[in-house]
Amino acid sequence: MNSLLAALAPMAGGAGIDARRAPMVLLVDDEREALVVLENALVALGYRVTTAVNGADALDKAALVQPDIVVTDLLMPVVDGIALAKALRSNPLTSQTRIVMCSGVEEGRVRPLFNRYDAFLHKPYEIADLRTALSKLLHAPPG
Repeated sequence: MNSLLAALAPMAGGAGIDARRAPMVLLVDDEREALVVLENALVALGYRVTTAVNGADALDKAALVQPDIVVTDLLMPVVDGIALAKALRSNPLTSQTRIVMCSGVEEGRVRPLFNRYDAFLHKPYEIADLRTALSKLLHAPPG
């Protein structure tokens, strides 16, 4: 538990976490079990989390919750991660939202299709890798 609090201290300014100001993460994956595991882990780390099962669902939820970061799977039915990322980037309300693209496909095969995501995680990845990516993105200037 102490290591969890230490990991959260930079996000919370070293003080107790204010849940109203905790970063909002929108998790998008068509594998519901993965969503549950990731959601539980991120909530335990102090994030507010909303989930979506495909890109179309994510676009609806992004309009409602205006997430700080979207963590999306690449390959999904209905609307895939690339189409989701393109739609987020083209909407003035979400154009600055940080995007973490996740896939079992090598990044070199994804970048030529769309390169305007902020971080890439190759599946399977560890929760620590996601935590590191989120922390870096939250502390880096937009752009």
